[in-house]
Amino acid sequence: MKTAFSKFNFVALALLFLTLTAMTSCDKCKDDDKPTPTVKEQLVGEWEIKSFTIDGVEVKGAIVTASKMEFEAYSGDNGDFEWDIFFVDGSSERQSGDYEVDEEDQEIELENERGDRLKFDFELDGDDLELSGTLDGERYVLKAERD
Repeated sequence: MKTAFSKFNFVALALLFLTLTAMTSCDKCKDDDKPTPTVKEQLVGEWEIKSFTIDGVEVKGAIVTASKMEFEAYSGDNGDFEWDIFFVDGSSERQSGDYEVDEEDQEIELENERGDRLKFDFELDGDDLELSGTLDGERYVLKAERD
């Protein structure tokens, strides 16, 4: 009687162990099945600009006190953006409109409500975003963190 009981406990324990192992490995498979978010998806949200340079000169703190960008999720062929810039003299500027991302060339194009276009090269690494481009002959580099 004692032997039969011991064999039963061993078999039950072995089955429990195999079941738990199978369930754990399935959970890992589910995590691996999640697709990597696209750049368009990673870009969505608010970004606080930590560094704002024009032709290599840092203007944040000297001319610009704060700046934020917000990218909304794509709806159709593009998404909406807002870009707020606050200046040391107390004035501010808001640009808003549509944006398009070219993931292959790592470019983002902003088109404001007046139809003005600004194209930036971008580097996106998690919660860090760097935009660089030329506007009116001057080189802009913006370094931002997800807010």
